Amino acid sequence: MAVHYEVPAGKTFAIAGPANVTVKGGEHPAIVDNVAEAQAAAPVLTSIEPASAESGSEDFTIALTGEGFTAQSVIIFGTMDEPTTLQADGTLTTGVKPSLFAPAVVPVSVRNGPLHSASVDFTFTEPGAPLAASRRKRS
Repeated sequence: MAVHYEVPAGKTFAIAGPANVTVKGGEHPAIVDNVAEAQAAAPVLTSIEPASAESGSEDFTIALTGEGFTAQSVIIFGTMDEPTTLQADGTLTTGVKPSLFAPAVVPVSVRNGPLHSASVDFTFTEPGAPLAASRRKRS
């Protein structure tokens, strides 16, 4: 038996007993196997610093600012889960290797279990091109 119920933003939906729950919304629908996962809040990514780098430049650390980050949060850079560290100030960080990227725009997001934030763009520029300031979440 399938039951469909739309939960308004900011509201909680509880299920008694075992159930498979499909969570839709944001950029990534998810299937969770228990209520604890379904009640977890999706992270909110507001900015990344820096927001750009030259292709082929030296490795560096990127910092993500937002809400709902935990020690289990994972940064997704493009399509890859990256080793992620939760800093004391609540930001998330990971290493970036510009030598692996041609000039391009790469989406960056955060995952808490099956729930994903909206993405923020990171730009790899041509060597010698001006670098962008910190970018905010896409509207």
